[in-house]
Amino acid sequence: MQVAHDVREVLARATCEGVTVRLPLDVDPARPGLGERTARVLTAAGALFSHRRGAFVFADLFPFGQAQPLIDYVIVNRKTAPRPYRGEVPCPPAVAEQMCDELALRPGWTVLEPSAGHGNLAAEAADRGCAVDCIELEHHRARDIKEAGLARHVITADFLTLPQQPRFDAVIMYPPFRRDLAAAHLVHAHGFLRPGGQLGALVSLGLENGVRKASVALRELLQRNGSRRYALEGEVMSPSGRPLNTELWIIYGPQH
Repeated sequence: MQVAHDVREVLARATCEGVTVRLPLDVDPARPGLGERTARVLTAAGALFSHRRGAFVFADLFPFGQAQPLIDYVIVNRKTAPRPYRGEVPCPPAVAEQMCDELALRPGWTVLEPSAGHGNLAAEAADRGCAVDCIELEHHRARDIKEAGLARHVITADFLTLPQQPRFDAVIMYPPFRRDLAAAHLVHAHGFLRPGGQLGALVSLGLENGVRKASVALRELLQRNGSRRYALEGEVMSPSGRPLNTELWIIYGPQH
């Protein structure tokens, strides 16, 4: 995507902190004109706006690790940087914020993010003062989470192979998109909740309607424990830019 001169000037005045980009106060990304065009460029580069932070967040930033090199690339090359890992669909910041709001996370709570990816959900929970543990299969992603200081413990392993430990106040997760695998992850993750805990998950619409063993187990878990759900319209995009049909689930943990 080619970037106009006035948009590049705005980006040159933006403030980059880690994976976030904060626009100058005189540029409103919600207003038509320069602000809207700047927001479009940042979105094309892979950033999504976080209302709580008041800034754009590169949720899938890799291997840069920082927003500044991406912004410098745009300014120098007059086009958006190619997005790495386009096969990934990271959890958008707005959804991470909503999930943590619905779970009412509090400072000092113990929180688990299984299959953590780059730790987007873990970052939101840590930002709220929670003690976060992460489990991630890929070594380079687990390393990124450790180096970012997002979690107190990071385990590099296949989450489904680990024994359940019912000691967390909350589990936050964006399980694999494939229906049966996602169902298996949710059922296994529920076993990590202490009595009274809750599980928050970003899932595809109709996840519980599968016919295989994992989906049956998920339906039984939902009936036994209860849940609440929130439709997400246009919040999650595929790597090709197509909106995905998703929901935010809050599943209640065991009561005793």
